[in-house]
Amino acid sequence: MNLTRRNFLRLGGLTAVAAGTAGCSAVGRELVQRELPEALWVPTAVSGTPPLTQAAPNLPTLAVNPVRRLLNRAGYGPAPGEVNRAEQLGLAAYLEEQLNPESIDDLAGDLIARHQSLYQMDASILVEQEPQDGAVELIGSTLMRAIYSKRQLYEAMVEFWSDHFNIYLRKEEVMPLAKIVDDREVIRPYALTNFRDLLGASAKSPAMLLYLDNISNEQSHPNENYARELLELHTLGVDGGYTQRDVQEVARVLTGWTVAKRGRLRGQFTFDEAVHDFGEKQILGRTFPAGRGAAEVEELLDLLASHPSTATFLATKLVRRFVADEPPPDLIRQVAEAYRQNNGAIKPMLQVIFLSEEFATAPPKLKRPHTYMVSALRALRVDFSLGRGRAIGDWMQTMGQPLFQWPPPDGYPDIASAWAANLLPRWNFAVALLHEEIPGTTVPLDDLLAAGGAETAESALQLFAGLVYGRSLQPNELELFTADIGGQPIHNGEGQLRLRDCIALMLASPEFQWT
Repeated sequence: MNLTRRNFLRLGGLTAVAAGTAGCSAVGRELVQRELPEALWVPTAVSGTPPLTQAAPNLPTLAVNPVRRLLNRAGYGPAPGEVNRAEQLGLAAYLEEQLNPESIDDLAGDLIARHQSLYQMDASILVEQEPQDGAVELIGSTLMRAIYSKRQLYEAMVEFWSDHFNIYLRKEEVMPLAKIVDDREVIRPYALTNFRDLLGASAKSPAMLLYLDNISNEQSHPNENYARELLELHTLGVDGGYTQRDVQEVARVLTGWTVAKRGRLRGQFTFDEAVHDFGEKQILGRTFPAGRGAAEVEELLDLLASHPSTATFLATKLVRRFVADEPPPDLIRQVAEAYRQNNGAIKPMLQVIFLSEEFATAPPKLKRPHTYMVSALRALRVDFSLGRGRAIGDWMQTMGQPLFQWPPPDGYPDIASAWAANLLPRWNFAVALLHEEIPGTTVPLDDLLAAGGAETAESALQLFAGLVYGRSLQPNELELFTADIGGQPIHNGEGQLRLRDCIALMLASPEFQWT
């Protein structure tokens, strides 16, 4: 039997059917490369009695390593050696560490953040810069942090909230620069803290006010766009119990909530009392007395953040993202209760999710394109060359999830049906990656083989199965792969080319894409 994609997918061991680099990426990359374990552990066949995933349509059940599942879903997949370390800590202890990212020694991630030139600028200076440079730095640094940072859950939550408070980078020419401020002052500071604080920061984000047109919201001609999305997408949800009249009244509260167009505060949030509606308002059954200004916006945000519908809406989104496309209702209730009991704190909700039986026994979930790409790069500890990230950006576009480029305000979708019809680019990406056809990327194959002590085709295949799947190959898989290599030496020439084909097929397989 030839090693074709069709034959590979039929193997019984399978279980499921324009970025630029940041200024210090080379430094961060070198630091991470030094952390490649001297010896890589090669897993044996699945042992013990791990939990099984629930049945899902067209997907058989899967024996799950709970620690590996946590690394795959509460982050971007394990890099070499990380599963071993997490297992030694224990699932609960590893989760606790990830929930407190400030305690994690993450020199590479810190350097990537520290050496971004535009990211450090005051907003009034930043607006004078070239927007294209802003897009390159923002997208590049976001990708590099996801790949190299040890604060994996934090980066996953940054992505989650970036979708929740989605901002389309192409809405306005200046938007990439404004989004840098949003990333710096809204999403990252509050990603693991408290939702009310995050909501308040977002409400003062120049990027958000530009994107949802609140800069045009004045008493003389109200604009309801931000008000509607604040209720529908940011807090209560579409079925959260509000009416069109509530949308109109919220828009009145938000009049004058804008961005300075000139002066020393240019490009920053400001409240323009001259265009604010100071009349009385009625929102969700509450009276907002006349004669108030910015204070009534804060009262509005308090009301929305504490509303029961907000707790349920956020719980549903979190459970859908991390557990299942069809979120288990009981887990949603538990997560919503954690939100209410902890006044909107984010960490308790995540603890409920990741320590739940529903998470441990969840059905396979398809990686979104960004997660698929990053997890492949992490699994093989792919090396990037400074300043050559455009090709990776092209692959993001081809796979359908270029960062910060989803036009509607609801953010990139979380369900498999949104992505499953565009899987061919993933195949092509895996092949191009392994054969080093993506400029600026290098798979350190020899280093990985040396760290794993792999000298034969069989030992090499088992090594990479461990890195990609977290398990050994089943006998029929191993027979098929070794037959394809055909006794060729794996360290150079034809044998290495065939080994690279085999690894690409592992990355393209359903088992790697569904976790």
